[in-house]
Amino acid sequence: MLLGAMIEARSCERFKILSEEINDEDLRVFYRSLMESEARHYMSFIKLAKQYAPNTDVDSMWQEFLEFEAELVTSYGKSETMHG
Repeated sequence: MLLGAMIEARSCERFKILSEEINDEDLRVFYRSLMESEARHYMSFIKLAKQYAPNTDVDSMWQEFLEFEAELVTSYGKSETMHG
């Protein structure tokens, strides 16, 4: 569930950037709607993790997951990639 949440959260971030930076108003609205959809998906995964693992501190695990991801990102450099 947390991996799914991470994927959706990162998609949300990318669509947010697109919606704020693109000049075309129709595309701006479109990317904003995709951002909102991805945000709902991300939160759904977190909610499901809590539902199906009631004896687990999902919030702490999520923070650990984010920290692990940050370490990975910094270890792979700063070059731009499409799916990296």
